[in-house]
Amino acid sequence: RTMTKAFLFAAGGYFLLKSTSAFQATSPAAVRSPLVRLHSSVASVVSVGEDAARDVGSMDMWATNVGIQRDGCDLTATYEDDGYGGMTEDWSLVTSQPISAGSPVLFVPADAILSSGIIRNELYTFLSSAEASLTDLGMEKDIPLFALFVKVLAEYERGEMSSYYYWLNSLPRKFNNGAAMTYSCFECLLPYAAQLAETERNTFSKFREALDMVLVTGFIDKKTRSNMNVLKWAFNVVATRSFVVWEGERMIVPMGDFFNHGTEPEVTIDHDEDGNCVFYSASDIPAGYPLRIKYSGPSDPSALLAKYGFLDEQALGTFCKMMNMQTEMTDLGLTASNMLFYSNGEIAPEVYDCVLYSILGGSDPSLQQQFYDAYTSGDEETKQSFHNQYWEYTLQTIREHVDQTLQDLYALSVRASEKDVVTHPRLPVILKHNEFVTNAFYSVRDQLNQM
Repeated sequence: RTMTKAFLFAAGGYFLLKSTSAFQATSPAAVRSPLVRLHSSVASVVSVGEDAARDVGSMDMWATNVGIQRDGCDLTATYEDDGYGGMTEDWSLVTSQPISAGSPVLFVPADAILSSGIIRNELYTFLSSAEASLTDLGMEKDIPLFALFVKVLAEYERGEMSSYYYWLNSLPRKFNNGAAMTYSCFECLLPYAAQLAETERNTFSKFREALDMVLVTGFIDKKTRSNMNVLKWAFNVVATRSFVVWEGERMIVPMGDFFNHGTEPEVTIDHDEDGNCVFYSASDIPAGYPLRIKYSGPSDPSALLAKYGFLDEQALGTFCKMMNMQTEMTDLGLTASNMLFYSNGEIAPEVYDCVLYSILGGSDPSLQQQFYDAYTSGDEETKQSFHNQYWEYTLQTIREHVDQTLQDLYALSVRASEKDVVTHPRLPVILKHNEFVTNAFYSVRDQLNQM
């Protein structure tokens, strides 16, 4: 098939269109469920208990039946200590043979993909009031996610009659992201990470409220609306397994959602004019190697923890946690992804710029304006002269911030150690996150002490 239409994948830029000739034409079984109110018996629905087993094998057979094709990669399970006497199970795609750059590794037909745009069109009668409510709350950008949320709930209710039953039954039951955390968890995070995690939890809360407007249409059953475990599971499924295709459109690509995250991904994503999704190798990949994509959103470890519930231990650095400089960051057009402390102790130039801009604002606004003009115009010579003149003040400010943050992290570790891990099972990943940040800050402090 010749592909002619390119899409912008928000997390990774433009992807080249390539032939999918490596995959054979198929006649997949129908996937889309009929748009009728169809509630199954309780016995046949997916169990969402955190200790429920994932049936990935049946999902793999289902995938073949609906036309999903893999080439050179297999689903592989890994197990890790969960921090309180158990094991966590993670399934991902790993190469089974060497793969050349530019090779298609996964093909998912359009009919198997959950598209927020298609769902919103098909379920307009049921979703319109809820969408209006979310818009009034300033959550218009979250409407595509809400549409996927309702769709997953509807398919859950259909139980074994759902075309997506085997996919749903293969998914994780336990999540460690912000929506799954408690306020006791937030107490063990620095303000930046806690704020991001609370945002996820608040989004879930607003979705539950908006669901009442879907409930009155009869599309979602009252028992489902009142089952907090089911609601939280469905929200976490769509929040962690969907990606932004372009503004206003989110998709979940079954089997494609088994690619883990990589800051430097091995796999890129394409769509053809028929809406099929194809994943390609970005480079030559040896056998036995994980295949990863770059997840939507910021790649800062704290942001990934809040959104997806895992620690990216391969991350090069972390946000510098200067929450008191939000105004200055906005003035200079900076975000958390610019203001980085690196794991090797290096400090992003933007941090120095922002700190100096803040110092000047507190001492002489006219000098701050001069620095701002140099910064925005690209006048590096003038900007550097400011840095040279106020270097000692900048250095002292950063040192004090690093020392205070390390003290705060130690206090958070003490607080976390006083909590019961069984009662708060997200604590192990939170502690790993805090340890990652602590190590980065110690490296930065060592670097500062040599200046």
